[in-house]
Amino acid sequence: MITVSDKFKALAQDNGRRVWCRITVGSEVFLDDRITEMSFDDVIHPDWFTVGTTCANRLHFTARYSGEVTSGAEVRAEVSFDGEEWCQLGVFYISRRYVRGNYVSVTAYDRMYSLDTSYSWKGELPTTSDALLLDICKTVGLECVDAGQSIAIEKMPDNATTQDLIGFIAGINRACAKIDRTGKLTLKYHSRADFELLDKNCWEVQRNMGSSVVTCIKAHTGEDDYTAGGGADISTIEMYNPFMTQKLTEDMYVMYKPFSFYGAELHMQGMPFLESGDVVSFLDGKLLYQLVISEIEYTYNGGLSAVVYSKNKTYEEESSDLEKLLEELLHKKNAVYYKRVNPEQIAVKQQEQIIADFEFESEEDMFAQLDVNFTIKNSTADQLFICVNVNGSFIERKIIQTMNGTDYELVHVYHLAERLLAGKNRIFVTVYTKSGDAYIPAGDMLATLVGHGIYGNMGSGRDKISLIERVPDNRIMRHKIGFVDITDHMDKEVT
Repeated sequence: MITVSDKFKALAQDNGRRVWCRITVGSEVFLDDRITEMSFDDVIHPDWFTVGTTCANRLHFTARYSGEVTSGAEVRAEVSFDGEEWCQLGVFYISRRYVRGNYVSVTAYDRMYSLDTSYSWKGELPTTSDALLLDICKTVGLECVDAGQSIAIEKMPDNATTQDLIGFIAGINRACAKIDRTGKLTLKYHSRADFELLDKNCWEVQRNMGSSVVTCIKAHTGEDDYTAGGGADISTIEMYNPFMTQKLTEDMYVMYKPFSFYGAELHMQGMPFLESGDVVSFLDGKLLYQLVISEIEYTYNGGLSAVVYSKNKTYEEESSDLEKLLEELLHKKNAVYYKRVNPEQIAVKQQEQIIADFEFESEEDMFAQLDVNFTIKNSTADQLFICVNVNGSFIERKIIQTMNGTDYELVHVYHLAERLLAGKNRIFVTVYTKSGDAYIPAGDMLATLVGHGIYGNMGSGRDKISLIERVPDNRIMRHKIGFVDITDHMDKEVT
């Protein structure tokens, strides 16, 4: 739990409180009068209670702004209830941003998001876990506030990323790894926070009233399997960790054997000092429940709300043979989902080039829906051409985007391929300029393709629209027909 004053906690629980929000991007400060919305997702258990996780926290906000926002720029967000004492939400770095008109929309993650990189230990073996973690942090430029115990490491696992190694070290320390609110790496232990959630601060409570009790620890190293305790899967912490030993497994079992908590989902007033990994009590009437904050989603839109998840296993959530069979059948029936992003900047010139390419194979006829969103930054281009090709044939419609000066525009391309024959299929999108240059910044394109077997479903009339484009200053051209100016009606579909 984040350290704040008793006054701050009291104001946070006041039903008539006022909320201030402040977001800083580089030297630009966004206050309440410019922030349209903000969301902050703080997570430590993606699925259910466990140890050794390395989850990245996410911040998203929309604000009035017409200037440049640089990918990778540092973002800090804070919340206050009196305008004097501020609770920091974290330090983030911009991954994706869109500028449309006088508004900017930004998605940013903390440093954990960028640690899926290679790492090579250059010291001697054996070493210790704390020495290894400190060397990792030094290598990637992170400050470490808690390196954990000094546990012997005999050898390094093959092909483990920086993030993997951090998770393994956290696991043998019976903790999870996360970036704290000040941007530093820390180990988060499941310890009780000195705070009690009250039902008066919640407007919706969903509970799994079954108590989860940890009775078994299972560790897989890739070479050996270790077990301490016993019990059903619902009461077992199971993990892959090449640093685990039988002794460490037994030590973890001793620590967690008496540990129990309830599953719940609370929709409540946002208490920004609560963070994932905290163990808190929830007082519901006269009943007291121990919860583990697996994830907490904060939302600011003038007020601050939150959804708290305490994730435990239930028998209903456990995978069954029937569920596995259904999932297998789903894939056999040609349910496909593909995603493409651009890790590097794409230079757009007069030569036509592919920006999103999907190749897939189906066992029967199917339909597929293509969605491509990207921001285009103009340099010297006058017009941008966007085309969709299905199995070697360009569709008859093109999108033509008129470019002026240093325009920075969001472009959306949509196409529904209504009947793709069984076998190999390919759908791709190309862009080029009439003259001059433009570019798509790194990380600013997201393309998805969703498809499924037809099964007699021919779609609706709405689904048969070939392309929808809803950005300013656009024209849509029919092949060999000419231009149709629809700039005043871009909120309508084009048929």
